[in-house]
Amino acid sequence: MIETALVLAAFMGVLLGMIGVGQMIFTRQTLAERAHDAARWGAMHPYDAGAVRNLVLYGTTAPATDARPLLGLASDAVEVGDPGCPGPDCRVSVAIPGQGVRSVEPVE
Repeated sequence: MIETALVLAAFMGVLLGMIGVGQMIFTRQTLAERAHDAARWGAMHPYDAGAVRNLVLYGTTAPATDARPLLGLASDAVEVGDPGCPGPDCRVSVAIPGQGVRSVEPVE
């Protein structure tokens, strides 16, 4: 019984650790995909920082009034910029610094 309890405790610790890491990777990948899609949309349409930010937060440029942001992100957690615009060096960048996510379109 004692051996089983020790092995079970170690196994549960490893299992819960794997679940936690999996959730963290899923969250980061979801945010990276949203940032990439928003930067791409911003590069293909006339620049509108609010619409690009809404794409990251809500998945649409015009969210419903009762829409909640993805993963509880705050609006100020998403940084949108257009360095070099207008001009040939125009880039739309979307970053979520708190999560270590950044995307630039067209690709640098």
